[in-house]
Amino acid sequence: MRPKGLVAAGAATLMAGLMPGMAQVAYAQETASLTVDEVIVTGTRIVRDGYEAPTPLTVVGAEQFAQQATPSVIDYMATLPSFSGNYMSNSTQNVSSGAAGTNSLNLRNLGTNRTLVLIDGQRVVPSTVTGLVDISNVPQQLIERVEVVTGGASAAYGSDAVSGVVNFILDKNFTGFKAEASGGLTSYGDDENYRVSATGGLPFADGRGHFIFSAEHSQRAGVLHGDREWNKRGWQVINNPDYTDTNGQPRRLLLPQIGPSNATPGGIIVRSFVDGVAGNDLRGAAFGQGGTPYQFNFGPLIAGSAMQGGDWEESSLHHVGAALQSKSSAQNLFSRVSYAIGDNTEISLQSSWYNGDFKTHAYPNDAYFGGMILNADHPYLPASVAERAQALGVTQIEMGHSLRDIGPVIIETGREVVRNVLTINGSFGAFGSDWNWDAYYQRGESRGSENAVNSLNLVRHELALDAVLHPDTGAIVCRSTLTDPSNGCVPYNPFGIGVNSEAALRYSSGLVSHRTQRFKQDVVAASVSGTPFSNWAGMVSVAAGLEHRRESVTGSSTDADMAGEFFAGNYRPTLGKYDVTEGFLETVVPLLNGKPFAQALDFNAALRLTDYSTSGSVETWKAGLTWSPIDDLRFRLTRSRDIRAPNLNDLFNAGLRENNQVVDHVLGQAVAVENITSGNPALKPEEADSLGIGLVFQPSFAPGFNMSVDYWEIDLGGAINTVTPQQVVDMCFRGNAAFCAAINDGQPLRATTGADRNTIRRQPFNLAKQLVRGIDIEMGYRLPMAVFDGDLGFRALASKSLENYTDNTLITPTDSSGQNQGGGPAEWRWSAAVNYSKEAFTGSLSARGISSGVYNNTFIVCTSGCPTATLDNPTINSNYIPSAYYLDLALTYQLFNRSSNDVEMEVFFNVKNIANKDPVIVVGGPSGLPFDTLSTNSGIYDTLGRVFRTGFRIKM
Repeated sequence: MRPKGLVAAGAATLMAGLMPGMAQVAYAQETASLTVDEVIVTGTRIVRDGYEAPTPLTVVGAEQFAQQATPSVIDYMATLPSFSGNYMSNSTQNVSSGAAGTNSLNLRNLGTNRTLVLIDGQRVVPSTVTGLVDISNVPQQLIERVEVVTGGASAAYGSDAVSGVVNFILDKNFTGFKAEASGGLTSYGDDENYRVSATGGLPFADGRGHFIFSAEHSQRAGVLHGDREWNKRGWQVINNPDYTDTNGQPRRLLLPQIGPSNATPGGIIVRSFVDGVAGNDLRGAAFGQGGTPYQFNFGPLIAGSAMQGGDWEESSLHHVGAALQSKSSAQNLFSRVSYAIGDNTEISLQSSWYNGDFKTHAYPNDAYFGGMILNADHPYLPASVAERAQALGVTQIEMGHSLRDIGPVIIETGREVVRNVLTINGSFGAFGSDWNWDAYYQRGESRGSENAVNSLNLVRHELALDAVLHPDTGAIVCRSTLTDPSNGCVPYNPFGIGVNSEAALRYSSGLVSHRTQRFKQDVVAASVSGTPFSNWAGMVSVAAGLEHRRESVTGSSTDADMAGEFFAGNYRPTLGKYDVTEGFLETVVPLLNGKPFAQALDFNAALRLTDYSTSGSVETWKAGLTWSPIDDLRFRLTRSRDIRAPNLNDLFNAGLRENNQVVDHVLGQAVAVENITSGNPALKPEEADSLGIGLVFQPSFAPGFNMSVDYWEIDLGGAINTVTPQQVVDMCFRGNAAFCAAINDGQPLRATTGADRNTIRRQPFNLAKQLVRGIDIEMGYRLPMAVFDGDLGFRALASKSLENYTDNTLITPTDSSGQNQGGGPAEWRWSAAVNYSKEAFTGSLSARGISSGVYNNTFIVCTSGCPTATLDNPTINSNYIPSAYYLDLALTYQLFNRSSNDVEMEVFFNVKNIANKDPVIVVGGPSGLPFDTLSTNSGIYDTLGRVFRTGFRIKM
């Protein structure tokens, strides 16, 4: 069932995805004969891809992927302006959620779980319990194109299509053999990577059957430390220690050369105690390589755990640094066999297997910003300091420590995804016209393994720190060993760098925080579409279908994880299941055709009824018009109701545990907390009302030029939202007793670290409202060049965020549009490319950029004469984040082609970020993680610098 033509202007188009298992289908009306041809959006070489769609649609063709030759699909897709806040495999966040190592797309910055990802119109089993679909599972060499529907589409596709749909269309008719080998590295000589792939396809049984097989292996060395000069300048947002409500100074300061004032790699004494009374007699005594004592030089500005100047480089955590790129190894296997049963029916079985292993440095084991309480007669305390302590009558000391001997937390993620799809589709005649039908069964399974390696075991480490001299042998032992000689405790020396044995390190951090999870998804779906009759303007198209989906998750973790003993990890398995049944109906009705000021006017409507076992029934719908007053111009209007149902993690999360810091307004400083987030089985589906208004301009006087402009708006209500730990603290400070009860079970925050950490309990609710609005612009032009005897093409895309308003009903609503720190989308994201081709040569010069922005739209910028800062409107000395743009080059040369040989071969060479531009400095603070180990927003800025890639392709 091959396509018979390209999409025609003004066609009455049935929405993408109405025929699951098939590509986006449309129907072109020929008014003279009233015959209908099945057509497909193709044209990977055509600049105007997507302009003929009734809803905003960006199409990325196989040749665009091939020309850019990125190590993975996400590296190219993330450059499209409509995507922001994507999960990338180098992300060090969400460690305890098991999302580390995933590559997941995020349309409109509304969340990866509100972007529906499909393969050939069919659902894909998520890779995590949070519903993330890792697009690394898609066989890259078989991608024919990617259709990005930038608008709500739940009525056609079902839940999760709130911000849009990303539909990967595979080349299911490929015949022959092709292979590719490529490799790359940065101009710094790191992140060496390679990818090899091979694909074959052949017909059998006199063309009635077709078999395809594809295999791929990729590997990246990664950059496991933030080892770039731009990441060593110590920028951070801190609280101004001199601020008062009346002195006119800003409450917060964005400054360079910031490091911890109360933690060093080998330990520092921050307070000493004489008969329980705290003093500063030994303050600043620090310990270096081999335990050598020295006096730490505090900077002139000290704010809680942070200071500026002095020995800030000595205490900085940037020497560890978060990974710039994960180390990874991945394998993909894909096969598909199809067979035509008779003339009108085809059956196919598709199987895929993906296996990925990822390793990344997340952050240091910075558990002690102060708070390490030790006796002054500690046997490891160097003699010179011990003598001073004895002379001063000091009985206890408080230390801060970033534990250089322990090293960073290393996240290892293994993920295996198996997907099998049995599809039957065909056509038949009824009501005097042709009909198409489709049915499929999918069984998908994701098996995940998450390890937080080298994560400090807080319980063991507290025992190891409490060291004494054995009364009989004089050896240094754990105090606990005196009463329990077989407990295996190995004492830890906190005074210096390189002072601990392997046995001591293994005892404190040798246990691995570990979890395994198995996620299963079963889908049965069937649909039918056709043109049962015509009216005065043309053929009326209809489609209908049913779907039943069942999802479940099981897993296990260690006893230490369940007890929350680790600094990072503390994985807990999620256990639960649900099922959903839904049906949909859609129609396209032509209203006018070939009339003055109405060359075409079509009405599109869809309705889907959905019933969830956990939350009951919900309806989604869509209605739209496309109007072409003249052949050169088309207007489109869409209105829809879309949903996202709570996923298994939202419903059944067993208690996610994460460590960070919050600012306590009573103590006036940052304190360490452990956040415990659990699921909520009473959650209901989120509901979004979406509006899209756009125009398409394809002037007949400039053949090859196309432009579309679309306004989009998504009003999300009942959004599933969990307030941040800082918001819990803020709401308690404002007098909300319910939030105070969530902190330490109703007790005040404590300035402690180590095993005795504060706890904050959180649970998701349907309480948030979010309104996002923006404009998308796309244009392209292709024309032959007589002077250079070649073809020149231009394509540009831009997305402007007008508003990203959030109201969680608890704190003052905010608009995060333009907050480039990561809380919201950049105001502008754009990309443009100029392509030139002549005979065997093709070259492309691309530019992409992000507009300037701010840290937070609620900040008041001032350096003197500042108003009184509030929780809603803090004052700060600087709130500006500069813009950024990057240039990329892609060159391809065909050594020989099939016109003169049986083999086609080409070589390519690419340079990403030609100018080797550093990322824009973007840092956090003063709450959240205590100190940034990566001084930029890796979600939108390049972090690796200039990247080279070369390789070859062969086809026969």
